[in-house]
This record gives sequence, C-alpha cells and structure tokens, in this order.
Amino acid sequence: MANFNSKTYTTMIAIVVAIAGLLFGFDWAVISGTVTYIEKYFSLTKEMDPSWGPFLLGVAVSSALFGCIIGVSFSGIFTDRYGRKKVLIAAGLLFVVSAIFTALPKELWQFVLARLLGGAAIGLSSPVAPMYIAEIAPEKQRGALVTLNQLFITLGIVLAYLCDWLIAGLGNEAWGVAEGWRWMFVSEVLPATLFVIALLFIPESPRWLAKEGRWKQAKQILTRIGGREHASREIPNIQKALSQEEGTLSELLRPGLRTALIIGLGIMIFSQITGNFAVFTYTPKLMQQMGFESANTALLAMVMVGVVNFIATFITILTIDRLGRRPLLIFTAMLMSLCMGMVALSLGTEIFSPVVLLGWLLGFVVCYAVGVGPGAWLILSEIFPTHLRGRAMSICTLSLWIVNFLTTLIFPVLWDFTDSGTIWFFSFTSAAMALFVWKMIPETKGLSLETIEAMWRQKADIKKHKDISPDLLLKGKRGNV
Repeated sequence: MANFNSKTYTTMIAIVVAIAGLLFGFDWAVISGTVTYIEKYFSLTKEMDPSWGPFLLGVAVSSALFGCIIGVSFSGIFTDRYGRKKVLIAAGLLFVVSAIFTALPKELWQFVLARLLGGAAIGLSSPVAPMYIAEIAPEKQRGALVTLNQLFITLGIVLAYLCDWLIAGLGNEAWGVAEGWRWMFVSEVLPATLFVIALLFIPESPRWLAKEGRWKQAKQILTRIGGREHASREIPNIQKALSQEEGTLSELLRPGLRTALIIGLGIMIFSQITGNFAVFTYTPKLMQQMGFESANTALLAMVMVGVVNFIATFITILTIDRLGRRPLLIFTAMLMSLCMGMVALSLGTEIFSPVVLLGWLLGFVVCYAVGVGPGAWLILSEIFPTHLRGRAMSICTLSLWIVNFLTTLIFPVLWDFTDSGTIWFFSFTSAAMALFVWKMIPETKGLSLETIEAMWRQKADIKKHKDISPDLLLKGKRGNV
C-alpha cells in the first residue's frame, strides 16, 4: 500500500470499511425474497393462521431488527473502549455465524434466534463504518467517502435480491419453501468472510488513537492519508478539541451538543418512517398487492428496485460535496412525499396500472438513494465530538433500529388493515422530514470535524452570554455554519 498516493490509499481503506455497509444491506434485504417461502414453511399465512399469521410473520421478519437494537446498544461502548477496527471485525464474524445458522432451523424460534445474531452484527457495525470513514477522510473528500458506505448498502441490497431471484429460479415453489430460502441466507457467508480478512490490513482510526494518547501512530496514519501538511494541520486541531472535552455523556444534554443530539435522533428516526423499510423488506408482497400476480415477476421487480437504488446512489457521491447536505435532503424528501402520495392514491382508486405504480415506487427509491439514505448517515457521522462520537452515534442509531423494528413488526398488520392509508402515512412523514431538515440542520459541507464541534460550543456560548454576536448561529440556521 505504501506505493499508492494518499487519496488512493484513503479510498481503499474506505472501500474495505464500507463492506460493512454491503453486509448491512445484504442481511437486511435477503429476507425480502424469502418472505413468501418462510410464511408457508412456518405456516404464517393468514389462511393457515387467521389469528396470529400476519403478526408472527412480522416477528420473523423483524427479529433481525431487534438484534440490531441489542448490537447497537453495545456498539458505542465497545467502539470508544476498544477502537473502531476491532468492533468491525467482531461484527464480521457475527455475520458469518448468523448466515450459517439461519439456514438450519426447523422451528420458528430457531429462525428468530439466528436472525437475532445477524441483527446484532448490523447493530454493531452500522454506526461504526460511517464514523470510521468520516474520521479518516480529509474534509473535501468526506461526503463522497462516507457516502461509499451507503453505496455499499445499496450494493448489498442488489446482491441479496439477485441471489434470492437466482436461487428461486433453481427449483419450483415447493423446493423454494422446503430448501430454497435456506440457500438465500447461506449466500452471505462469502462476502462476510472476505470482509473479516480485509479488515486485518487497514489501520485503526487516527482520531481514536489520539483520544487514547497514541499520538505517534495517529500522526503516521494522518500523514499516510493526506500527507504531511494534512497531518500537521489536523493534529493541533484534534489536540485542541480533546483538551476541551470532558468525556461524559451528560455533555450531550448541554446547549449546543443538545441540538446536535436532537438532530441526530431526528434524522435517524425520520429516515426510517418514510417507507423505505416497507419498500426494501416487503417488496414481493407489495408487488403482488400492486398487481404483479406471478411470484417470479414480483421477485424480478424486487431486483429492479435494488438496481435503481444502487445506481442512484452514485448521484450522491458526485454531488453531495458540491451541492451540500441540506439541499439534497430537503428536495429528495419532498419528492419522496409526492411519490408515496401517488402510490397511495392509486391503491385507493386503482387509477394507475401496475407498471405505472412500479414507476412511482422506483421514483421514491431514487429520491431515498440520492438524499435521505446517504445524507442521514453522513450528517450523523459529522456532528458529534471525537470522544463521544461512538456512543452518541450508537444512541442515535439505537433510535433508528427501535423505530425500524416496530414499524417492520406491525407493517403486515397495518397493510392488511389499510394498504392505502399506510402509504399515505409515509407520504406525510416524508414531507415532515423535509421541514425538520429545513428548520434544524446546518450545512456541514467542506468543514473539518473539529470545526463542526467548535460550532456547537460557540452556539452554547451564545445561549449563555447574550452579549455575544449571534451571527454564527444565524448563519447555521440558514445552512452556513
């Protein structure tokens, strides 16, 4: 690696870490192609079990999300104590174990436990990967490199959908119910194993090393990442930031960082109640409800959703460091609201054909992939100070997985009760997200992590001392920190 230039080296590190995002997307989405099979294998259809069928299906699908809650609850503590790299390795090993054991169950409770392990792996890694990338990336590359994590999430979704579709085509429906869905889960073993091996060849986060007092190693890595000038500039900034930090979570409740915490919690919750979980997790069921009668056609439409999601994320990589975080988040959230409104209108009145409905759904996917998906994780990775970043991001990611678990759990019941009403709710929450971003989130484009941290401290000072000019705060509200 020593022969590569700094930018290439940094990009290679970001790609390795972003494989955590690929496994996140794969593990999260692979269940989608198995839903129609496991509900028959475990007798969870409404016809087989009118009272509990839809609810138990929700339990089966959402069990991984409950595992996410468990994993992310420990992620921040482990990350701040043992470093970013070791936590990612542990998550990779959990992905391998979960993929194997999810293919073996004969009973529903065994399936749920195996999926819990995969969810724990997602919970451990989901806040760490974007945080690690943000900590190694020079400010001018940070938006694009952190967005690599989201790109790999979408790539993982595509690969999961393709595996599901290809495996389903190897036999008839009876084979799919008996054995096919097991191979869909096993297909995750290979990328998870490669991820663990690749992690052995990357360095620890320089900002975590600095927090631990290992300045020599931190400087060496910063030099390798951005050159001597970059290291000479960053080391004093990190030293200054660490000298002003107290190291307690109570800091997050003080003026300034309290706003950062509200932003982090809000952006994570909104990113999960806009309908993305329904589109990516229950795709075949949605497709069949929208008029695609063949199971194979529904699975193919699911692959289309994944491919469009993946391709659209490239737009973010090319634009987010130029246009900024706020414009993309606001504009795409508004368009998501429009797309979901059209889907809900058609479900209620049947004014659109299934193909047109799929078009509106794909429009939603494009908007989510361009703005909300990568933008939420990028904002979260930027707004907290170094010594609290692991735990603060875990707290915010915990809120994401709790909301995701609850919505995925109750979605089959809500959908059975009112399909159009459920989609109308997603349209409303997308519009509410656009308003939240406009009112609460400052622009962080082109700023170092230490500059963003200093902004929150100055905002706290403005609240304490009203004689201090509020220009900085007002600029932040207008989108310029």
